[in-house]
Amino acid sequence: MNNRRKLIVVGQTPPPFNGQAKMIRQMINGLCGEFDLLHIRMAYSDSVVSAGKFGVAKILHLFRLICETRRALEENPGAVLYYPPASPNLLPVLRDIIFLLAVRPLAGKTVFHFHSGGVSEFIKRHAWLAPAARAAYGSPDLAVELGASCPRDGTFFGARKVCLVPNGIDVPPPAGEKTDGEIGGIKILYVGIHTGSKGLFDLLETARELKRRNVVFEICTAGLWYTEKERRHFELLRAQWNLEAEVRTPGQKTGADLWALYEWADVFFFPTFYEWETFGLVQVEAMAYGLPVVASDWQGPKDVVLDGETGILCPVHNITAFADALQRLTQDRGLRLKMGCAGQERYKRYFSADCFIRNIKRVLEEVCE
Repeated sequence: MNNRRKLIVVGQTPPPFNGQAKMIRQMINGLCGEFDLLHIRMAYSDSVVSAGKFGVAKILHLFRLICETRRALEENPGAVLYYPPASPNLLPVLRDIIFLLAVRPLAGKTVFHFHSGGVSEFIKRHAWLAPAARAAYGSPDLAVELGASCPRDGTFFGARKVCLVPNGIDVPPPAGEKTDGEIGGIKILYVGIHTGSKGLFDLLETARELKRRNVVFEICTAGLWYTEKERRHFELLRAQWNLEAEVRTPGQKTGADLWALYEWADVFFFPTFYEWETFGLVQVEAMAYGLPVVASDWQGPKDVVLDGETGILCPVHNITAFADALQRLTQDRGLRLKMGCAGQERYKRYFSADCFIRNIKRVLEEVCE
């Protein structure tokens, strides 16, 4: 450890309880005994619904973050700066540019971990930002991406080395036997931010189709609504389609309450078409609990779910295909168990916390020597 450079990690840890924040916390916990590591905590948002939105407090935090990071780099010449580039939206990208231009000249080396993919595509569409963006993001010593289907941000910005490191997380083991839902039948779970691009309205349409087919089911969606307008529209459609008994939205769940939902469920449903999806850590959590995953054939899910083995991938927006997959799993308990067991084995082999820490340690060791 004495021969390694100081690793300065600038990143968000919970709250908010999104995939990126949870993974950075896990990385810090897993590497703190292996590296000479200093964590400088981002705290732009305490909720996923406020992320990417303007606020005066965020501007003040940006300048505090710049001062703290510059001080740490000045006190540790040659240190490695670890930074997770923001989501590909104007305000977060501008924030990144300001921060990185202010601190990168003091860093010995730079590592970008692209938890949010697509900033390269955003720059292509906003050419006026390109000179500043290339100066801020250009030529990192290492770019870490989450999967083969993710945008090639590291290559676009000329990273000296690009490595794929899938996320991984430990979850507590199931506490007991599954119980029947309030209305019986198959129990379907969605976890994540509640917004259209994450597939919430496709989920509701799929529920409508399942009910039309006389499939007995119960759906629970756990997470925060991104906008009040979307929540009201969802609830209006749910009432119009007479789905209030079948579709529950209890809000955000964390800790023991979240793990209890995974224990309750029979199937995990993730119909995302979010433009900058990179992984979907919730799918890994579901696989750890032995749940087959029905997901959209989209960047992120296709790196996690093995179609026909650990779940079923369906074309984006294809309500019939989603309903067919869920109905098939409803009627074939043996297939549910087979896919669930295969998912658990895949989780243990590739997506546990030990796997993630081992892989991220390996790629960081070289840059930190």
